[in-house]
Amino acid sequence: MSLVRVGELDMAYRVQGRGSAVLLVAGTGYPGGTWYPELVDRLAERHMVITYDHRGTGTTRGPVGEFSTRTLARDALGLLAALGVPEAHVVGHSMGGRVAQWMALDEPDRVCSLVLAASGPGARPGTRGHTLGVPVATAAGMVEHGYQGYVRRVQRQTFFTERFAATRPEVVEWLACAFWADRPSVPDYLQHVAARQQHNTVERLAEIRQPTLVLVGDRDTHRRGTGSHLDQSQYLAEELPHAELVVLPGVTHGYFWEAPEVSAQVMLDWLAAR
Repeated sequence: MSLVRVGELDMAYRVQGRGSAVLLVAGTGYPGGTWYPELVDRLAERHMVITYDHRGTGTTRGPVGEFSTRTLARDALGLLAALGVPEAHVVGHSMGGRVAQWMALDEPDRVCSLVLAASGPGARPGTRGHTLGVPVATAAGMVEHGYQGYVRRVQRQTFFTERFAATRPEVVEWLACAFWADRPSVPDYLQHVAARQQHNTVERLAEIRQPTLVLVGDRDTHRRGTGSHLDQSQYLAEELPHAELVVLPGVTHGYFWEAPEVSAQVMLDWLAAR
């Protein structure tokens, strides 16, 4: 990882490949080192791929405190500016997709397209089960199993299908170790969780004019703090003006790790048309 000054942060980032820029925005509390190498390598065959550590994660240094998904969007936009990247395709996984929405809203000229991967817009009118603070299940899980044990359980239960986890345990273990190696502190992790829960762009989706690929697994139906990602993705595809929905068969929340080749090919084909 290299470091560059972005506002109040010394932000850690890595660049791989050449071509039009693709910025990968990780999920809740996930550092840049958790992006699966097979996925990044495949994208880097055609693009300059940028990964980075969110504030409070990895080797990014600077004040953390309270922040929102919009704060994280400003960080990411600042990184592109600091690297002299005038525009980028932005791929956001889970909470990273929420960050990507704010990037598109706040600096539309710097975001040429979006891939919203297993993400959502926040609490929708008439829906239940969306906690605006740290969900009880998160707090209880961390108390019961410890920080590392909790993260491992969530990854095992929601990122991977049972069959894949049984036949490819080394991939499950790779993700768990990659997260733990560059993990945020407990307070910083919970701040990431709170930022995710409080995110809401429901009333502003019509303002996002960039072409958008909404990508989700057909088994991503678990209901935790933000509800079903399949339901949320379908809602995004309906409400965004220029969106295309692609539902990947046989995978859940972690298809970038379970099916990196398929995921990368779908994105490469879609980006080629942009």
